[in-house]
Amino acid sequence: MKKIPNFRWVIVLLLFAATAISYVDRQVLTVLAPTLRDQLQISNTGYASILTAFLLAYTFMQPVTGWLIDRIGTRLGFALIMAWWSIAAGLHAVAGSVASFAAFRFLLGAGEAGSWAACVKAVSEWFPQKERGFATGLWSAGVSAGLVISVPIVAWINVALGWRWAFILTGLVGLVWLAVWMWLYRLPGVHPAVTDEELRHIGDETVAPAQRTPYMSLLRSRNVWAVIGARVLADPWVWFYYFWIPEYLTRSAGFTATDIGKYAWIPYAAQGVGIVLGGAFSDLLCRRGLSVISARLTVMLIGMLLMTAGIAAAFELSITLIFAGISTAMLGFGLWAPNMMSLCADAFPRDSVGSVVGLGGMGAGAGGMVVTMATGWTLDHYGYAPVFLAAGAIPLLAFAVLFTLLERPKASAANPIESVRLRDNAGL
Repeated sequence: MKKIPNFRWVIVLLLFAATAISYVDRQVLTVLAPTLRDQLQISNTGYASILTAFLLAYTFMQPVTGWLIDRIGTRLGFALIMAWWSIAAGLHAVAGSVASFAAFRFLLGAGEAGSWAACVKAVSEWFPQKERGFATGLWSAGVSAGLVISVPIVAWINVALGWRWAFILTGLVGLVWLAVWMWLYRLPGVHPAVTDEELRHIGDETVAPAQRTPYMSLLRSRNVWAVIGARVLADPWVWFYYFWIPEYLTRSAGFTATDIGKYAWIPYAAQGVGIVLGGAFSDLLCRRGLSVISARLTVMLIGMLLMTAGIAAAFELSITLIFAGISTAMLGFGLWAPNMMSLCADAFPRDSVGSVVGLGGMGAGAGGMVVTMATGWTLDHYGYAPVFLAAGAIPLLAFAVLFTLLERPKASAANPIESVRLRDNAGL
């Protein structure tokens, strides 16, 4: 393999593709939900149970897969989880009941649990701190790309070939990515495509050498609990938008399957814009002299304020205003997400990044299970209004928890883009 300048951006492209694939695989069920629910006579509560099966595995496997990736390395770890979830995605094609869908959703969640930890760890291996926010924003945009493309593609496959083929074809895509990943990914220090200049650029900041951090030490860190608490309160509400937008548009706004394919991608695209802008903006603030933590928190606060716009959907407004409110809320979460991931990469030793992201993901999944089941019950009894109100208000509490618990060291005057080794790390 010949030398390729700036090869680290090829790695970002791989991470972007993996993230897009993961969200296509999990979104197939959501796009098909109106069809499957009508054919199988599934209630809101039954549909919520299927979603919760995914979240159950996704929750409790995140610390496991994060630990695994830290121990066996990013290359092999990501390969294993991609193979697992791609096969699980394809198996949905043989499902025919709530129980079987729930079983395959559980397997999908177990595999996808490690994707964020693997991506964040890869960025920590390939990028200096001053570029991690933008790099994270780029690969995180795969979330919205997957959500956007899944809507028209899955809707078309459903109409043209039937819903079972939607699961089969999307599952196969992950196996293609796996082959490319195994061919291209290595650590920068041993990668044949990396130039000496790029290697110096990647390592141009003082980084603590990798060390084995006892897992229990992480659980004693106040900063780890800041990450967990924030994700418990924030992430479940964007999952509400992921899981229920097609259902809401079908049951409450009278959209057909064709209408879903035409319009339901818009809020997801707004999130993608927010993800790219959020990472780039926080990096810009760092270059302008703001400390890393302050830069991340500033953009995250803006994001949580924008999420309040989703409250518009709780009221009887025009579908245009409702779409604008939901899209603005998704834009806001887009600003939040890459900065949360970058904070994990900035704030903890490299050997602990996967574990910290996994613990935060476990908290997010636990909150997601509660919110998803509560959503199903609430919709069956009271409709969408209470859920949209909560989705707009509670994310602000997530920021308050993060801001209060996260300890912020003083920035070095010589290096305002300081290495964010939070004080707790001294004991890690």
